[in-house]
Amino acid sequence: MTDQHGLRELMRRHLEHVHAASRDNEFVDAAEAVRLHTLLAEALESWERLDGDQREVLADAVHYLVRTDDEEDDLRSPIGFEDDAEVVEAALEKIRR
Repeated sequence: MTDQHGLRELMRRHLEHVHAASRDNEFVDAAEAVRLHTLLAEALESWERLDGDQREVLADAVHYLVRTDDEEDDLRSPIGFEDDAEVVEAALEKIRR
């Protein structure tokens, strides 16, 4: 598992990549990417209070988000971040329980 700082760095690089891609491709939903990144960044603020299972769920959600070639390609499809949103929202719900 990656630590909180490593996850933040993965997210930073991913968001830079998304913004660069959105300049050349109108289908990239950069606003949705920012929303998902914001949700995960807020959850990472509570890293120290999370138990090991919760940290793993959060880390898995970050790793899913930063993969562009997942269920629906984030940088080639207008619905590319829909699957990411489902994963992130489910992970955050699980962490809150």
